[in-house]
Amino acid sequence: MALSTQEMDHFKQILLSRKEEIKGMRERNDSFGNDSEFPKESTGELSNYDNHPGDLGTELFEKEKDIALNDLHEKELEDIDGALKSIETGEYGVCKTCGQDILKERLEIVPSTLYCKEHSPAQNSSDDRPIEEEVIGPDYKTRSNDNKDATFFDGEDTWQSVAKYGTSETPSDFTDPDKRDYNEMYEDSDDDEGFVEEYESFVATDITGKERTVIQNRNHEEYEEELDREEDKQSDREKYDI
Repeated sequence: MALSTQEMDHFKQILLSRKEEIKGMRERNDSFGNDSEFPKESTGELSNYDNHPGDLGTELFEKEKDIALNDLHEKELEDIDGALKSIETGEYGVCKTCGQDILKERLEIVPSTLYCKEHSPAQNSSDDRPIEEEVIGPDYKTRSNDNKDATFFDGEDTWQSVAKYGTSETPSDFTDPDKRDYNEMYEDSDDDEGFVEEYESFVATDITGKERTVIQNRNHEEYEEELDREEDKQSDREKYDI
């Protein structure tokens, strides 16, 4: 059912009001500061020479955020102008793709839309990864011996020991859906530290490698408990097999 003249005027006022609101914000914040030189004007510094790289990184992030917000406002203004034009031609409220009426409830929420819900151009969020990831990786990769059957403490192990205390990564930086804990925000976070096999964490020898002993610690207790559970499972299997 086509929109009435009164309804057209209602949505036109909403669009014009939003347009003036956006233009006012852009004037007050100088288009999110995009007319200022980066980074000296944003920091009030005459030179970047004595600024810490971390501070410059923060300023770069803020600048990128401002550019994104400015682009969103420009896109919204473009959509509003398109919707106002469709009101003038009497095509407002009709999907440009299928020609069906757009629900009034949708127009109340997104008055600048020219599409119904089913044919909205943005149906899915992008899962594209930065192209730099194809050639840039952690520096420790050149000092990793995982593929060489090595058991000594190498560059990758060093990184893991440090990374467990915190990195700049967040869950959104990983494509692995199983990473849900901030303690897992680095590669191979489930690797054992300082040993390869579990028993190496409580078995020791003297300098000659002859005198062997078992160190009573938590790892040894957990290992013994695991062995007991395995023995119980084996006993149950043998019992039912008979």
